[in-house]
Amino acid sequence: MKQMLRDFSNLLLVVLCDYVLGVVQYLLLEQPTHVALSNGTVSVGLQNYDGGNVTLKNISILLIDASTNQTVAEKQLRHSQYQDIVAFECFHFKSAGKYWFKMASEITSGPGSQWNEETISLSVMWPVFHFDLRRTSEGLGSSLQLQLFTNEYLCPLNNTVLSLEIILTNSLHRLGTLILNETVGLRTRKKLSLFRSQWVKFDCLSFSQEAYVAVLLKLPVTNSIIASAEPIDLLHKFGYKLVIATEEEICESSVTVSVIPPPCISSSGYVAVFKDRLGSLGQRTLKLHESIMNPKDNQVEFNCALFDKGINKYCFEFRQLKQVDSQPKAKECRVIQRNVGLYYLSEMLHLKLSF
Repeated sequence: MKQMLRDFSNLLLVVLCDYVLGVVQYLLLEQPTHVALSNGTVSVGLQNYDGGNVTLKNISILLIDASTNQTVAEKQLRHSQYQDIVAFECFHFKSAGKYWFKMASEITSGPGSQWNEETISLSVMWPVFHFDLRRTSEGLGSSLQLQLFTNEYLCPLNNTVLSLEIILTNSLHRLGTLILNETVGLRTRKKLSLFRSQWVKFDCLSFSQEAYVAVLLKLPVTNSIIASAEPIDLLHKFGYKLVIATEEEICESSVTVSVIPPPCISSSGYVAVFKDRLGSLGQRTLKLHESIMNPKDNQVEFNCALFDKGINKYCFEFRQLKQVDSQPKAKECRVIQRNVGLYYLSEMLHLKLSF
């Protein structure tokens, strides 16, 4: 409250001093802040008073980028326009930072004339952008979809405005260095137009058992960072998945286990199959077999001869090669029925029909 009274007192003092000289000029902003790239306009109110033999002419409002001291836009006023609201369109505010509005006018008093200036500042902030990552599909493939969205209504700009930079690494500790040094690391850059929400697809190599992604949204002209996402651990976000398929509900030949790795992560590893059994200490498992996964199709095939006849529960676990921790990366259990008698009867029937 004291600060507001002090500011008003200073403004009043300036007005009184100018009035003594025969002219009063001041600028007012509807809002002291603005969001860059948003579709809102910035309204500047101006008030001019002249008295007696003082005349104002060549009145203009200049928008100046304080960081470069360059004029972004200029609005000319009519000679008779002493009180008005001037609107600066959204396309003038493509970058965050501090701006100045300067009112310049020529004051004529008697035979001579002089220029007078009044200024007021505006703080411009970046809009808040959000990021989301999704798989392109549940199948094999090393690609991701990145969603970029904001709650702001954006300025309708036709040309390319944004630059999206995606950094991929297998070391979380190196990520900070890669962000600062643009000449190293695996990067994907895409030029974007301005939309409230859009999806961007990018490909990546499956080069390691760990992968971290950093996302930077930049302004291409100045290379300024508009928004960024915290490092994303792809293994933690997506994880491995196991898909178990048998030819029929009853296992007669084999069970195929497919491993779906996280995007951009190597799927090298092995799958082990366990049979659930009840012991004195409760539920326990017995390993029956393990097999290294085929790198071409990320599949492992288990012959039905591994499973006991009848209906039993089996669990399949995937582990990475050279995995340090004991917990499986993925686990899926399935009830498998194997009827040995029916299998041989069907084979005998098939042989009789063939003669």
